[in-house]
Amino acid sequence: MIASDSLDKAVAILYVEDDPDARDIVLSVLQSRYPRIAFHAADNGHTGLIRFQEHRPQIVITDICMPVLGGMEMAATIKSLAPETILIATSAYSETGYFIKAIEIGFNHFVLKPLDYDQLFAAIDRSINYVMLSQKVRLQQEHIIKLSRAVEESPNSVVITDLAGTIEYVNPKFSELTGYAPHEALGRNVRFIKSELTPPEVYRDLWRTIRAGREWRGEILNRKRNGDPYWEVVSISPIHGTGGTITHYVAVKEDITERKRAETEIRELNAALTAKAQTLETANLDLEAFNSTVSHDMRNHINAISGFSQVLLKRRCAEQDDECRNYLEIILQHTEKMERLIGTLLRFSRISFQSVDRQRVDLSSLALEISLDLRLRQPDRPVSFEIAEGVWCTGDRDLLRIVLENLIGNAWKYSSRQDHAVIEFNCTSSDGETIFFVRDNGVGFDNEKSGQLFKTFSRLHGDRDFEGFGIGLATVQRVIEKHGGTVWAEGAPGEGATFFFSLPGDTQGA
Repeated sequence: MIASDSLDKAVAILYVEDDPDARDIVLSVLQSRYPRIAFHAADNGHTGLIRFQEHRPQIVITDICMPVLGGMEMAATIKSLAPETILIATSAYSETGYFIKAIEIGFNHFVLKPLDYDQLFAAIDRSINYVMLSQKVRLQQEHIIKLSRAVEESPNSVVITDLAGTIEYVNPKFSELTGYAPHEALGRNVRFIKSELTPPEVYRDLWRTIRAGREWRGEILNRKRNGDPYWEVVSISPIHGTGGTITHYVAVKEDITERKRAETEIRELNAALTAKAQTLETANLDLEAFNSTVSHDMRNHINAISGFSQVLLKRRCAEQDDECRNYLEIILQHTEKMERLIGTLLRFSRISFQSVDRQRVDLSSLALEISLDLRLRQPDRPVSFEIAEGVWCTGDRDLLRIVLENLIGNAWKYSSRQDHAVIEFNCTSSDGETIFFVRDNGVGFDNEKSGQLFKTFSRLHGDRDFEGFGIGLATVQRVIEKHGGTVWAEGAPGEGATFFFSLPGDTQGA
């Protein structure tokens, strides 16, 4: 008898009988005995074929002699549609000719009428068992096929060996990676791909682990067929037989050569960066020492030259000798210029070490303070300042003051030959970004040479035209870049110049 709990409508039966009373009685008995089986009924072979195509039952119980279409003809058609269908014949005929024809068609069981229910139940039980077993085998086969395809199409190498390490199976990925065709690998010991670059203790630990029935995982450096080394992260597990003993080993191996190469490059890069950092640290210490020397020792020498020159000017030798006086005045002018240059260089070098203290900065207020200071130096000069109100940003107030001092100071200097100079500070918007600018109507510059403006000690105008050291705009660029912004300029000879800069973070235009 069948354990009906295991069926759960997994099996369907078609019952074909032309006698309606007999059909109803048999169906009632069968449904009572097999409550979890789906039953379908038909009154002749023609209707039976229609029901079969609708429901595709695994078992068909049919009478032989029926109107419209007999059971033999129906069964022959069903077998042509689904050869695996189990056929059970119920008939009062016992002639040999019927049995031979039924066997030829493919009937599996025969139950004579009047029906013996024990015989019918036994035939159905055997049929259900066969169907359930067939389904289980089919599912197992599908599962095996699925696993086989998963292994065959795996992105990782899969190798199966016997207990001695002799290869019995490799998947296509193994051949693709190593260059060895399956027939070149099968039957060989897995050690044939060893590179001799993996420490022996790794293999000793590997074999000790898997022979103990545990999984081993690690990284191994092997060689391809062409001799190239390659890295793999390997997971090896024992395969146990039905008795629980280990029969084989399966290795799943992932190629990590590129990862290892990247790790090596990163280590080398980090080492190079560490060396550069040490070099920079040494250079910074040297620069600090140089700054200290410049700010103290060199200034002392300059002050000594300047002091003695002033003493000589006050003496009578300077009063009596015009040429001597001129020389001394030239010495004093150069010492003063050297003092300013040293101060400028020190401020420029310190910017590199100065951290950015971000806060809300009123740029309009800074620009106004700088313009007032310039007016105090030359109160009689005709200059119009057009400073927009309400321009602010987020940044370091002291550093941004240096930016505006240089940009507005340059505008003041290079517009000095105009009958009426105009200097403007404002901002505009471009693609949602606030752009600040300082514009003048001075001598301007050749726009093709704008790339030279921000280079240290680079000047587009000589000392005879305009005094300067060529450090101001380089300082501007360094400050803006420390803020994460950009600076650029536009101009034309005789038409003035405009210097733009942008800053990340919150900004507000006028």
